Amino acid sequence: MQERQAFDYPNPQMGLVLQHFYEDNSQVVDRAGTEFFNYVQAVQEKVAKEKIEQLFNEWFVYDFKLKTGKTPLETYVHRNPDDLNEHDLDLMKQAGENNFTGYFWIEKVDAKTQLLIIRECNTNTSYSVRDVTASQSVQSNAGLVAARLIQLDGEWYFASDPIYFFPASASTTKDGGQNFIDVVKLHYGLWTAPGQEGAPAGTEAQC
Repeated sequence: MQERQAFDYPNPQMGLVLQHFYEDNSQVVDRAGTEFFNYVQAVQEKVAKEKIEQLFNEWFVYDFKLKTGKTPLETYVHRNPDDLNEHDLDLMKQAGENNFTGYFWIEKVDAKTQLLIIRECNTNTSYSVRDVTASQSVQSNAGLVAARLIQLDGEWYFASDPIYFFPASASTTKDGGQNFIDVVKLHYGLWTAPGQEGAPAGTEAQC
């Protein structure tokens, strides 16, 4: 077996942003938590505690606005309370300035290069995303993923674990829209990939 090539992944160290605010600005975290959970109204029976905490932390770092109008990430970079070097601060700044969230079809996965080719649903734009875990655990045309992408030194990465993943195949037909039975099954049933035994005909989902 050919040895997989190793890549040096840049690390924006977002954990330091969380540590700074959780330890030194807990009232800000409390205010953010009230805003986030009142808006999301997550059903605790359907979302693991660890997952919803991960989602809150990501939103807090990148999206929550302090009274200054800046995000916690922007504030951390400005304060630099841990005396990070210029390179580490630059990675944080890049992540804060070059990120967006969307729905993406997973079109191609290459475990050797650790790359996923994903297509954003609204713009139909494709992105090459480098991720060692996802490239080893999902297959090409595996489904729909909702996630935040960040760009660091010209390459795209997932900001953290995706928001969620739907194991549906993109449609190759000319008809647009979604199949009703597919949408019902994705949300309420146990998914069986199209083409497998027992899957009803025409159960392909598309953007």
